[in-house]
Amino acid sequence: MHQTLVSSEIATRRIEMLRSPEARFLVMLRLWPEGAEAQAQVWSGLCHDLGAGRARACLSAFEDLDRILRKSAWHMPRLGDPGDAALTPDEDALCRFLLVSLEAEREAALAEAMFLVRPDAILPVTLAASRVALPLLCVECRLRLEGARCRRIS
Repeated sequence: MHQTLVSSEIATRRIEMLRSPEARFLVMLRLWPEGAEAQAQVWSGLCHDLGAGRARACLSAFEDLDRILRKSAWHMPRLGDPGDAALTPDEDALCRFLLVSLEAEREAALAEAMFLVRPDAILPVTLAASRVALPLLCVECRLRLEGARCRRIS
């Protein structure tokens, strides 16, 4: 018997399944539309982990990505509430795209972008996503190195 899933039943990942850059990006996606206080929380977290200069560059790229999605997305991504453990299908796609834009070959990232935005925005959205992802990935690498250093000292 074949069972049809409605969009709310499509299996997606949960926050604990995300890599740290994806999880941080998800927090940014969910908090940013919540207003000034939530945006200050995003800024504070980025500054703590990246330093002010890198945080500013990451946030600028995030705002570019947000602007491109608002202008050129096939549909506006449906975002979950900040406390939700499960990702919406749109959030899952954006988190996957973020890492693909940085870690995969450019052709793979551009192909993913075709499902997110109109053709004229494919390259700009891919570049913005990679500019958001790089500093977030650097935090993940730094934490991994610090953990290895601590284990060596012990």
